[in-house]
Amino acid sequence: MAIFEKESSGLVPFLLGFSAGAVCATLLDPRRGAARRARLRDQALSLAREAGREAVRQGRDLRQRALGAVYEASTRAAGDLVPDEVLVERVRAQIGRPVSHPRAIEVKAENGEVTLSGRVLRNEVRDLLERVAGVRGVQGIRDELQVVGEEASGLRPPASGKSFDQ
Repeated sequence: MAIFEKESSGLVPFLLGFSAGAVCATLLDPRRGAARRARLRDQALSLAREAGREAVRQGRDLRQRALGAVYEASTRAAGDLVPDEVLVERVRAQIGRPVSHPRAIEVKAENGEVTLSGRVLRNEVRDLLERVAGVRGVQGIRDELQVVGEEASGLRPPASGKSFDQ
């Protein structure tokens, strides 16, 4: 960097002065200068409004994340007592991701212990159990799943997008 400054010591001030002169000439032009200044003012105001909206959005997001963290901490401290019906719905909402045929799996819950039964493909079992174990309120998992291979009796993932029980 020092080499560049020694070789072009007069170039940088010249370029800065030239740029400042060009900006002044553009904005102070008697014929179009007023329109250019108005457009520049409008763009600056628009940018300021957008920054304000973004700040409000970020603040709202931060507030919601903080409230969520407080809620999570308070429910975990309270022992995470979740009604069985709520727990079943939470688990059902999560099993659609790791399993290609979520309707084939029956979910029951009793006092925080989730029972999974039904047919599931062999390569989906581990992901399914990990996903269910991570659901808030699950105290334990009773695995009564019937594991089948990819080519077994009707559980082949359908190419048409239909589930096998349709």
